Amino acid sequence: MIWPPKKAWTSKLPIDGKVHFVAINYGGQLLNRWVVLMSVIDSSVVVKVSWSQFVDSSNWESGWGEINHVESSKLVNDKSYEKTTEFSFPSNDSGLTIPITKKTIRPWFDKIK
Repeated sequence: MIWPPKKAWTSKLPIDGKVHFVAINYGGQLLNRWVVLMSVIDSSVVVKVSWSQFVDSSNWESGWGEINHVESSKLVNDKSYEKTTEFSFPSNDSGLTIPITKKTIRPWFDKIK
């Protein structure tokens, strides 16, 4: 998995009923890396996720894939997700800031093979 993270992500389990997210910010060093994700559908659903959760492909998949969920569940009791009500400002390379001040913008998806 490359760093910095791609912007488009799909959660394998719904978080507050949402599965498609945008990585709006990231930071940390080595084992303490993290990513702040915002739901594509509901901007009030914002979570801070440990980078180690992304490395585990049973939790997240890069891109916006279709996932068929048998049962919706909340990950409120899962300590790997830190729900945040504070707005996290987008990173400079997110392409989500106005004006866009950086020429290098992180890609949304992995390269299509």
